[in-house]
Amino acid sequence: MGATGPYRGLLIMGCYLALLAPLIVSEKPCHKLKLTVPLVIHSGAMVGKVNLKSCLLPNEVVAGTNNPDFVVEHVNSHYVIYSTKRITTTDHGSSFGIIILDTSSLTEKIVHVKLVNEAEVGKTRHVRELLRRTKRRWRPMPFSVHENYRGKYPCHVQQIQSDTQLDYDIIYSITGQGVDQDPIGLFTINEKTGDIYINAQVDREQYPFFQVMGYAKTVDGYAPESPLDLMIMVEDDNDNAPIFTETTFCAEILENSKAGTIVGRVNATDRDQPGSAHTKLRYYIVQQIPPVPPMFNIHPEYGIITTSSNRLDRETQDHYTLLLEVRDMDGKIGYLSSTGTMSITVVDGNDFAPSFVKQSYQVEVNENESGMVLLHMPVMDNDMPNTANWRAVFSITKGNELGHFNITTDPKTNEGLLSVIKPIDYEKTKQFLLQVAVANEVAIITQSGSKTSAVNTIPVTVIVKNVDEGPECRPQFKQVQLNENQTIGTLVADFPAFDPETDSSAGVRYKILSDPLSYVNVDANTGRITTAKVLDYESKELPSHQYNVTILTTDQSGKSGTCTLMMIIKDINDNVPTVGRTEVNFCQNGRPSATIEAEDQDSGHHGHPYSFSLDVSKDPNVEKNWRIIAKDGTTAQIVEVNNLPLGTYMVPVNIVDKQGYGTTQVIAIRKCVCSDSINCSSRSSDKNVALGGLAILVMVLSALLFALLLCLLLACLCGAGAGMSKAGFPDDGPQQNLLINNTEAPGADVMEGNFKVPMIMVNPDTVGTAPPGSHESAQNVGQMGQITTQTIKTTNLHSGSGTGGRLTLQSRQGGHHMMEGGRHAYGDWHSFVNTHLGDKLYMCGQDEEHQRGEDYVRSYNYEGKGSAAGSVGCCSELRGEEDRLDFLNQLEPKFRTLAEVCAKK
Repeated sequence: MGATGPYRGLLIMGCYLALLAPLIVSEKPCHKLKLTVPLVIHSGAMVGKVNLKSCLLPNEVVAGTNNPDFVVEHVNSHYVIYSTKRITTTDHGSSFGIIILDTSSLTEKIVHVKLVNEAEVGKTRHVRELLRRTKRRWRPMPFSVHENYRGKYPCHVQQIQSDTQLDYDIIYSITGQGVDQDPIGLFTINEKTGDIYINAQVDREQYPFFQVMGYAKTVDGYAPESPLDLMIMVEDDNDNAPIFTETTFCAEILENSKAGTIVGRVNATDRDQPGSAHTKLRYYIVQQIPPVPPMFNIHPEYGIITTSSNRLDRETQDHYTLLLEVRDMDGKIGYLSSTGTMSITVVDGNDFAPSFVKQSYQVEVNENESGMVLLHMPVMDNDMPNTANWRAVFSITKGNELGHFNITTDPKTNEGLLSVIKPIDYEKTKQFLLQVAVANEVAIITQSGSKTSAVNTIPVTVIVKNVDEGPECRPQFKQVQLNENQTIGTLVADFPAFDPETDSSAGVRYKILSDPLSYVNVDANTGRITTAKVLDYESKELPSHQYNVTILTTDQSGKSGTCTLMMIIKDINDNVPTVGRTEVNFCQNGRPSATIEAEDQDSGHHGHPYSFSLDVSKDPNVEKNWRIIAKDGTTAQIVEVNNLPLGTYMVPVNIVDKQGYGTTQVIAIRKCVCSDSINCSSRSSDKNVALGGLAILVMVLSALLFALLLCLLLACLCGAGAGMSKAGFPDDGPQQNLLINNTEAPGADVMEGNFKVPMIMVNPDTVGTAPPGSHESAQNVGQMGQITTQTIKTTNLHSGSGTGGRLTLQSRQGGHHMMEGGRHAYGDWHSFVNTHLGDKLYMCGQDEEHQRGEDYVRSYNYEGKGSAAGSVGCCSELRGEEDRLDFLNQLEPKFRTLAEVCAKK
C-alpha cells in the first residue's frame, strides 16, 4: 500500500473483488459436480453449496472429503463446503471428492467436485470498475489475526490509506467491536499512518471475527472518503480438545451375533473451527474389560463400534466395558485428546434348550381319584431365569388320548406338574404310558443365527391301583321324556346298578336320595322308577319342565354310589284358551270396537295363534249385531254392526287354539255413554249397577251426617221452647217420643232472618223411580227451576211473640197449618228420613267417583237448573205440614224436667 502507482491499486482492487465474487450452488447430478470459485480462496471461506439429496440412500451419510483442504457440513437442506487453508486455484482448476458412507456395509463412494476459477472474467469486471476510480487505494484486502498469538503486543495487523492524503492532511480512526465496543481497546490505529494494531490475545471460540469501521477525515472534519467496512477474521488455534458427548455410552448386543454387527456409535465435539484439521477427529479403543478375547472394533473416523467375533456368550460373559479415546488433528502430531467409556450388555439369546433331570418317571394313582398332582418334574436351562428363553412349556405328546391327565408349569420353580383331572376306572385301564415333552416359550437360536424348535421328551409310567368301590349305574346319568297327566305308577325308567368288582347287579339296593317334590318311587330291589304323582307341564313348581332325581345304590358290603335321572315333562293339549276379561265397555260416541285377549297355559305348539268366531248355535241374530276380527293371534276386536241401544249385551265367542281345541265363552259388552269417548260416564246406562265398597262407605257417612244435622236442628228448637214464659208441656200422648239432642243451641248466624228454605221440593218418590239423566228427571229439574222461596221470619226465642214461641215449618204445598194438639207424628218423621236416605244412597250408587254429598244447612237458596240432587241441604227438603215440631210441647210429664233444663240453657 506504500506505492502510489495506479497499477498497484488496480491489482489490489482486482484481488479484493475476486474474493467477493459470489459462490455457485451446484444442483447437478451427484456423480459429478462443478463449482465456480475465485482465484484465491481464503482459509475458512465458503467454497460453495451442493445438493446431495438425490445421492444419499436410506443407509448412507456424508462422511467428509478426500482432500484435507476442504470440509463439508450439513446446513439446512444443502451441504456447504469450506476451505481449511488459503488456496490459489490454477487456470485449469482443482478437484476433490465428497465421501458418502454406507453405515450398514461400511462401504464408501465418492462424489467428484471440480473447482473452476473465473480469474479472467473477474479481471475484466474489476478493470471496468477500477477505470472509473484510478486514484483510490482506500479499501485494503481482508486480513486476519491469530488466536492466542504469543508474540509482542501491540502487534501490527494491517494499514488503511487514502489517495486523498496527497491533497489533504488525513487523520485516520476506527470504531466498532474491539475498539469502542467489547472487547474495548483490543484494536488501535495510528491516526497519521493508518496502521492498525492488536493489543492482546483473542479467543476465536468467543470472537470468530470483528466488524470495524474505518474513517479518513481532514483536520477540520471533512471526509473525502466514505466510511470503510473492515472484516477482521480470527484464525483458529488448536486450543480445545475434543470431548465425548456422553460420559458413558450404553449399548446392548445379542449373544452369538455375527462378526461386524454394529453395537453402537460414540460421538465427540470440538470447539475449534469446524472443517479445519483442528476438528478432524479420530476414535480409538484404548482398553477392553475383560481384555480377552477382544470382541469389539471401532471405526476411527465415525466412532461406530462393531463386533469382531461371533463368540459372544452371555452365559460366559454378560458385560463388557470399553475405554475410548478421541483425538483431533486427525490423530497426527500436535493432537489434543480426551477419553470416555462405553458399557456393553450382552443380551440373552435362547441358545440352551431345557432338559429333564431324570431319564424316566413312574408314579401310582388310585382309581376314581382326580384333581391332584401326581408328579413334579424339574428341568435345567442355562438361559437367563424368568425370561421367555428360560421358562419351560410342558406337553403330553402320547398316551393321554382319554384326557385323564394334564401337565402345567410351576411359575416359581419352572417344574412340570403332572395331574390327574379325570377319574380312572381300574377295571378298564390298569396302566398308562405317557410321553412328556418340554420346550421354551421361544425358539432356539443356533450358532449360525437361525431359529429352530428343540424339544426334549421323557417317558412317564402311571400305574392305576384297584380300590373297592360302590355299585354304579350304566350310564351314570340318564335322561327320559314323559308326557304330563300320566297316571300314578307309570313306569319312568329302569335304572339298574352293577358292582364293578363282580359286574353284577345282584344284591344291590336302591333308595331315593334326592326327590324334592316326591314325584317318583323306586323299587328297592330292581331300581325300577315309577311316578308317585300326576305330573303337570303347567305346574309352577317346574318352570323349566325338567326334574332331576338322584338314586342311591348300595351293595352288600356297604359301598354306595349315586345315579341321576333327568325327567323332561312333555306338554299335551289339556288347556283351552280363555279370555282374561269377560266384561268390556263399548262407547256409543267413542271407540268403535271392544278388544278381547285370550291366553292358553299350554306350550307354544298347543297355543296361539287362536281362532275367534261368533257362536250362532243358540242365537242366530248375533251375527246381525256383532262382528269379530282377529288381530295378532292372541287378540280380537268385537265390532258393533247395528246401532244398538244403550245396555249390556252377552256375546258368545268361540276361541280355539291351533290344534282346534277350545270352547265358547260369553263376553259381556256394556254399551254406554262416554264423556271422554273412552270411559263410561258416572251415570251409566245400565240400571242394575252394584255398589262398591267405597260407595257403601260414602252412604254410611252421609247417613251419619244427616242424623247429626237433624240433632242440631232439634237442639235449636229445644232452646226456643225453653225461652218461652213458663209454657206448660202437654202430655206426650200415646206415642211418648222425645228426639234426643245432646248438642248446644245453634249460633246466631243460623237463626238470622236471612235463612231461607225452599217452599216447594221435588218429590223424592219421583227421584227414586227415574234415574238421573232420564226424561222424567229432566222434567222434575225443569219444574224445580220455577220454585220460589219464602223467607222464614224467625222470632226471638225468648220474646214469646209470633206463634207463641213455637217454630213452624212451611208446607211444600204452600200452606201453614198446625197438626192437632201441636204434635208431629213420629211415623211421618220416620217415613221422611227413610225416603231422604234412599234418595241419597241412590245418588251415591250412581256416582262412579264416589264423591260425598254435602248435606248440611247453607245460607243460600236453590242451586239452579240442572242440579242432580234437586235440593241444597237437608233442612230445605222438610215436608210442610208433616215436618212441624209442635209435638215437642206435648211431651209427657216425665220429660218436663228435662225440658226445663233445656229452657234454662
